Amino acid sequence: MDRDSIRKALRPRDNFPSIIGQDGMFRSAVLIPLVREKGQWSLLFQKRAAGIRQAGEICFPGGRFDEDQDRDFLDTAVRETCEEIGVSPAQIEILGSQGTLVTPMNVVVQPYTGILKIKSTEELKPNEDEVEELFTIPLQWFKDNGPSLYELPVRVHPYSENNKTGEIEFHFPSHELDLPERYKSPWEGSIPHKIWTWKTSKGTLWGITAEILADILPALLD
Repeated sequence: MDRDSIRKALRPRDNFPSIIGQDGMFRSAVLIPLVREKGQWSLLFQKRAAGIRQAGEICFPGGRFDEDQDRDFLDTAVRETCEEIGVSPAQIEILGSQGTLVTPMNVVVQPYTGILKIKSTEELKPNEDEVEELFTIPLQWFKDNGPSLYELPVRVHPYSENNKTGEIEFHFPSHELDLPERYKSPWEGSIPHKIWTWKTSKGTLWGITAEILADILPALLD
């Protein structure tokens, strides 16, 4: 697959609706970095450093939208990528947005695809405070190794029990609001939450990163 084919496969996905209530969610953006090495295309991943949230997990570079620094989510993706893996904005060729992911945990993620204009990943200088390791996985590997898929029920709990005192804490006054009985105890959504996983030599690739991958890989592996 040449560069023009990559650009065509990852053309921006337009006409996505805005998300109601996103100002109250954790808003973030990531870059899906493509690199050309040894005659084939690979995806660049990072393993999160010890001492930070979700330490040791595999992810794409990215982070939280900062109203003081970012005009939009693209600014977030580029800024965080530069900070984390040690490239300049000029070394990132943005191909486009790949839609918006909203998780059951009220996290909004805006992924962008981009080609890193580097000759070798050895040029990269990861921020040791945030990144334990950078590594690549060829697209061919994903073609040869499909994911495992799990489906988990999503349950809403209007109350919970304090593990220390045993007291019941109500989070939603369904009884006082005189709502139907089904809302006075935990209830499940009608659509389960899907979790994709890939077992790699660097660890298990899962969560938000894997969900984004599951969406974008069909275009890349076609």
